[in-house]
Amino acid sequence: MSENARPANVVPDNTWERVIIVHGFGAGIDDHWFGWLAGAVRGAERVVLPASDAPRFADWLPVVAAAIGTPTRRTAVIAHSLGCLTAVRALQRLAPGSGPGTFVAVAPFAEPLLPIGDPGLDAFLVDGLPAFLDGLDLAAARAAIGRAVVLRSDADPIVPAAASDAFAAGLGAPVRVVPGAGHFLADEGIDRLPAALDALAGTPAA
Repeated sequence: MSENARPANVVPDNTWERVIIVHGFGAGIDDHWFGWLAGAVRGAERVVLPASDAPRFADWLPVVAAAIGTPTRRTAVIAHSLGCLTAVRALQRLAPGSGPGTFVAVAPFAEPLLPIGDPGLDAFLVDGLPAFLDGLDLAAARAAIGRAVVLRSDADPIVPAAASDAFAAGLGAPVRVVPGAGHFLADEGIDRLPAALDALAGTPAA
């Protein structure tokens, strides 16, 4: 994206040294709003996670942990859905106060989810998700990071609002509701997410 094509509400260039973008189930780094966000912030790093249609915690955690590396307060992490859970599992291993300056969680959850009628996703919820949840420590992640913000919609067909709100409570994070955003997927019309820029910039959502 050229400089002139960058969004008007782009995060100032001097805000972050690194912005780590973690996708979720069934996605890749160019799906949904990830590519748009990467073009809207300096220092964006999109994490490529293996076998996203059948994620394994043992494969995902080391990749995300390595991507985060040794963060500073000028590191931000923004994740979507299962990526939020994976990111928290990496962040909880960091010492208090040593994590990124901001963690933005989009459609997060930290509990079992009900099947939705999608065979691949439903199979993962039964067979794969428990490993992501086992050993979760939101309090430890909260102690590591500087601040957290949760974005959710008012009608998510996959993650109930209560699940995202509980995730936010565990991190001591405010919840910002993006009306009509569903699960923040491209096929729901979400291929841009200005609310994510607002969260990264620390400004109120529009």
